[in-house]
Amino acid sequence: MRRRHRSGSEVPSVRSGQVAVFLLLAMTVLVFMLLFIVDLHSIIQRKNQTQNAGDAAALAAARWQGATLNLMGELNLLHVLALVNNQTNAVDAITNMQARLNFTGPMTALFAAQIAAKNNRMYVDPEMTDLLREHVSTIRMQYASVFDGELYFPEPWPGAWPQVADMLSQVVADGIAAGPDNAQFFLDPSTDHILMQKDFYDAVMGQNWCWFYLHVRGLLESYSSFRDWPALPDLGVADYSDAEIFGIGLFPMTARLDTFFSASELEARFHEAGFNTVSAAELAGTNVMQSGETWYFYNPREWSEWTRIKPDGEDSFPVTGTVRPEYDRAGADAVVRVYATVERETPGGGGGRRSNKVVWTAAAKPFGYLEDGTGRRPATDASYFALPAFRDVRLIPVDAASGSENSTSDVEWVRHVRNHLRPYLETGPQSPACRYCLALATWENEAFRQTGIDWLELYHQHCRVRSSGGRRGGGSRRGH
Repeated sequence: MRRRHRSGSEVPSVRSGQVAVFLLLAMTVLVFMLLFIVDLHSIIQRKNQTQNAGDAAALAAARWQGATLNLMGELNLLHVLALVNNQTNAVDAITNMQARLNFTGPMTALFAAQIAAKNNRMYVDPEMTDLLREHVSTIRMQYASVFDGELYFPEPWPGAWPQVADMLSQVVADGIAAGPDNAQFFLDPSTDHILMQKDFYDAVMGQNWCWFYLHVRGLLESYSSFRDWPALPDLGVADYSDAEIFGIGLFPMTARLDTFFSASELEARFHEAGFNTVSAAELAGTNVMQSGETWYFYNPREWSEWTRIKPDGEDSFPVTGTVRPEYDRAGADAVVRVYATVERETPGGGGGRRSNKVVWTAAAKPFGYLEDGTGRRPATDASYFALPAFRDVRLIPVDAASGSENSTSDVEWVRHVRNHLRPYLETGPQSPACRYCLALATWENEAFRQTGIDWLELYHQHCRVRSSGGRRGGGSRRGH
């Protein structure tokens, strides 16, 4: 449209300029919406891939744990057969094989987890790879060190530590895409100390005063400085016959079979495992039941009632109902951590492209049971004697897994535990680049602790542990 000037000539309307500006603004908004949609789709897709990879890696590791447990149980039975047939050379070979299998089986589980993660489009994480590469050096340099004529750590078989280091080195050489997150390294202290619990740091950083009220009541009032902390506990592992990574919780013990079984009971266990060549009469007619031999047993400290997955209790993962008795045994589970990078298309962080990490933690466990005329019973019911009883693998909540609080593939956490904790106990907060050290620096602030004291004085009645059944709660731990 045009309008006439006083002179009678026509001039362009200003409306055309307004439309152009409006179209430019609309196009800009549409472009950003398109980028946002592409960005969001990329993030969701990558998160799904990360979850699939983590779950697949955990399941792959747990399958090998179950297979190793069955092999160890079958070797226990073959050990009995060798004694029945008076094959002493076979007895020695079986015992040696079990000692090695207790490490090589879990190492195969670690390798299988890497394959599963990589098959699900997870790439090698250099930080997790470096962390395990450092551990290879620790095994070579420290585990195999000799003090006063004895090894620093007793070997489960002659020459074990160099061989274990070689096996782990081969896995690391291909790169780590799924980190073992519940490893129990021999040199790391146990998690009994508050400073070894990530929940403490999370409570400080998130000002979760209810955590202090529920778990360490009185600490906010009694604490004055870093010199108040007790010393870090001793090493968390006393037995060196089980693998550090994805250990299956078995240990060797020299004992007589008649301490645990009658001849008829042992015959029943043979039949359940598919060995029908041994009778109770044969077992009772020889000195097999009375001879002192080395057998592999479930470690009662690890293979105990599964208290972490009960409907009630402060430290339990909330579930509805109860776990079936035959499955109500903790022990031999795998927790893995995977990282993925999401490249963001939308501007941010200074106007350039940003890389954000996506993390997924998953846990899985082999399940098994013994079966007889009375029904199913836990695999440990045969006097904790290891038997081939494992039949299935399932994903489980991370916090229901043993050692999930170790977070041994969280590189920043591991660096903090190994490099910063002991200096902190001597001189106070350390590196400001470490967020856990920053949490400790915040904790040292008296005004910060007083804020928590004042809040709890007014609102402590609202602090509840969340439980099943829909009752009111004050939060629960993560499931993944």
